Amino acid sequence: MNRTHLGLLGALTILTSLPSGPAFSQASTEVELRDGFRSILAKVEQLKQRNDPAALVERAQVLQDGLPVSETNPLRVPQPDEAARLYEQALALPGAHWPSAALRRAKLILARDRDPASVDRAAELLRRAAALQNHEAAFVLAGLMEAGIGGKQDPEGARNLYQIALRSEHGPAGLELARLESDPAKANVFATQGLRILFQEAQGGSAEAARTLADHYRDTANGSDRINAAIEWYQRATDLGDAEAALRLGRLRADPKSASSQPQQAKIAFEKAAQRGSVEAAMILAEDPYNGAALGVEASTADLWLNRAIETKAPRALVLAAEIRSQNGPDGRQAAKDLLVEAVRRVDQDVTVLVALGRHLRDGVLIDRDVELALKLFDRAAASDNSAALYEFARTSLAHPDVATETMRRTAIERLRTAAERGHVKAAVSMGDALLRGNGVPESQAEAMRWYRRAAESGSPVAYIRLGDLYASRFSGMEAPRALEWYRKAAEADSAIAMIRLGKMFNDGRGVPQDQALAATWFSRAAAAGSSTAMVELSALYSQAGGPGHFNLAREGLEKAIKAGDSRAPIALAKLYLARGERVLAEGTLRKAAEGGSAEAALQLAEISLSGQPTGEQQNAARRWLAIAEKAMAADDDQNGKIALLYLRLPDTASIEHGASVLETLVRKNSAEAMTLLATALLQGTGGRQDPARAEALLRRAIQLGHDGARFILAKAYRDGDGIPRDPAQAMALYREIYNEEPGDTKVQLALGDAYERGVGVAQDRRMAAEFFAQAARQGDPDGQIRLGLAYLYGGGVERDSRTAEQWLSQAGEAGQIDARLQLGSLKLSGLSTAVDSEGAFASYLRAAEGGSPLAMIEVSRALANGTGTQLDPGLAKTWLERAASLGSPDAMFELYRLNDIAAKPNVREADRWLRQAAEKGHPGAMYRLAFRYQQGSSDKERAMAREWLEKAARAGHSQAAKALAKLTNATPG
Repeated sequence: MNRTHLGLLGALTILTSLPSGPAFSQASTEVELRDGFRSILAKVEQLKQRNDPAALVERAQVLQDGLPVSETNPLRVPQPDEAARLYEQALALPGAHWPSAALRRAKLILARDRDPASVDRAAELLRRAAALQNHEAAFVLAGLMEAGIGGKQDPEGARNLYQIALRSEHGPAGLELARLESDPAKANVFATQGLRILFQEAQGGSAEAARTLADHYRDTANGSDRINAAIEWYQRATDLGDAEAALRLGRLRADPKSASSQPQQAKIAFEKAAQRGSVEAAMILAEDPYNGAALGVEASTADLWLNRAIETKAPRALVLAAEIRSQNGPDGRQAAKDLLVEAVRRVDQDVTVLVALGRHLRDGVLIDRDVELALKLFDRAAASDNSAALYEFARTSLAHPDVATETMRRTAIERLRTAAERGHVKAAVSMGDALLRGNGVPESQAEAMRWYRRAAESGSPVAYIRLGDLYASRFSGMEAPRALEWYRKAAEADSAIAMIRLGKMFNDGRGVPQDQALAATWFSRAAAAGSSTAMVELSALYSQAGGPGHFNLAREGLEKAIKAGDSRAPIALAKLYLARGERVLAEGTLRKAAEGGSAEAALQLAEISLSGQPTGEQQNAARRWLAIAEKAMAADDDQNGKIALLYLRLPDTASIEHGASVLETLVRKNSAEAMTLLATALLQGTGGRQDPARAEALLRRAIQLGHDGARFILAKAYRDGDGIPRDPAQAMALYREIYNEEPGDTKVQLALGDAYERGVGVAQDRRMAAEFFAQAARQGDPDGQIRLGLAYLYGGGVERDSRTAEQWLSQAGEAGQIDARLQLGSLKLSGLSTAVDSEGAFASYLRAAEGGSPLAMIEVSRALANGTGTQLDPGLAKTWLERAASLGSPDAMFELYRLNDIAAKPNVREADRWLRQAAEKGHPGAMYRLAFRYQQGSSDKERAMAREWLEKAARAGHSQAAKALAKLTNATPG
């Protein structure tokens, strides 16, 4: 089937003959609102005084469209039950009104109920009305027959009814016949006839005909001419009082992907629709400041429309209002809860509302947890055959056997299977899980694998891992390679879980020869990808060898892997060296691998060479390594994007232009990764070019293409003002968008927690922040655990509880969270949790120091220097300070200065060297001490240097330096 329409000439003919309507007014006055409200009520009262059937039908239509809330609130509240009652009264009486009453009653039934009995009743009413020459009834009935609603599909019967409607001068029927017609010439005849009828009706003042014309030009648009025609017709229908046309015009104008996008005009259209009663338009206006303020709606105006929407008691408005109100502290959360309770009480058949409320109730978000009620709402939503609703009902039923009945669990399996067969990837994985565990369905590993394979065909890393787990569990030498194959596929998709699975297989010798070197390689790769669990596994692996730090096992294992030809092992070993602050060893490892042909090692070398403040020699080295990597990775677009980004960090014009050209080429190839990389460069001004507007557009385009990281980057940019104007509202809108799609994502939980803790984009609410941190912590996220631990330690949003703080910090520390180990060390040393535990504190500091923390290294040094919690060892204390200093720590440099300055045998030369390094790194105390030394001199140059360092120290916040500088200034003549 094709969609045929009039050509360009026809569109232009209609456009040139459009009557010009009045311009939009900015707002309805109070007088207009009052007069409109009273006029509608007066009309209803007049109709009540009449007893004829036509009056019943007319009053029912008014009530179906809705009455304004009040004299000051134009939003309309439909009364479908009362309208249905009046239609039924009219249908019980014979007369000329009957076909119209039957049509309207049928449409109301179809809008509210889709159960077989209701659909059959609606179809019967439409048949009888069509038989009485009601052309619109024939048109609606044709649509049911074409879609197969209430029976089998009957395209031929639908075509006949469309033709009957068209012969009765029903314009939309001509457009539908054109759509069904395979012969272009015939299709054009039908379309022309339908458009002629609609045009005549619109010229005669029919807002519905004008809106239908606008819909047609919008849906068949293949260029700006038809979009402009759609806009003109929507404008005409709006001028004729059509609120729905104004709403659609606003959406067309608000679409950022459309060439006709005009946010200010969109806002005016939405305001017009809302003033004419559209609750949906009011919600768009209310949400705008919380959705990035794309339309520029002022906060006061948004709040006005939000309050008006709440007054309608429409469930969708109540849910939206709850999400907005929840951001305003404890009072706002209580208001949100009340709104959701009211929404549950009034909930209708809106699938979006049913699913949203179900999730809130199931997860206990903003409302008391009630899984049983959530299931009822999901069940109602699933009746509409919505795949998301089918999945939510199924997974909730299977996950809560204490609430779901056996009948519900059987239904859950049927619905899960339906959603999975339609391509819902998560449903396919869940179907496999149910079959594997015998959850609601007879256990069948073979069937489970079939569903996992189906999800795997859609590229699901979770499905890859499930398949790998199944093969790995069979303990057969023949199956182990298959497990490795699936785990490797998932690892190639950057799944740290799969990398850990591979590490465990090699570490335990499960189905493969035991190889701790390969195990260390995979664990290191997972750790490099940010997995805290991998750090725990690495720690356990190292502990098998014993000794301080357990580093030798990792090094030996990875060196063995390098000799065996594992191309990723040098990368993993280099990263372990870098974590210990041993850059020279890291570079040596990578250089050897790169010279042996490893393009990834060359790329890593280039990145290291450009880190910090690279010298000219390091920049030249980076160019060489980048050229090698680029040649070897020419076919890998993602790696080429990373290479191009590094070229932008070089200072010469040729490198910058080359990097920019590569990225632009990849962007034109629709690479979401390249868009994200280029946007990052444009935000930060990498390569000397900053273009925030384009960066924002690239990130939004990458988001549309499904790039998971782009939304987080854009949200952070809005939150922090990173290259673009700071816009916390936009940031929160993106974070909420991610959270609504995947509430279990710990990254967004932490982002939301941080926003509430700092009051960025939302009213500061430490209790709400602690709730989000707790969600992440309970899922095992180390960052969430440390943030929750600190909340309990300092009483941030929860009752202060040092023991609970220690438990969470310990969990985070075991997961390799260096900051957690630091905090835990401080907690144990201070005695805030229990009695002072200096040995426990030292152990925590040592583990953090071994993880590469300069602050922890300083604490370890102090403990060793004083014998606090460990044996006295001044030599080792100095070694730890030197390691911290090599990582660029000005505090460690200052400590080394003091160590050499106050030693039993002071080393003046070393003390001076460390003091200067600390001062140059910005240590305020070192600057002040250096200034004091220069003050001891007698030359003008030394006095000038003293003043310069005093000024630097004072700017860095050193109070004594500020006082000394003031005294020096006052003492200076003139």
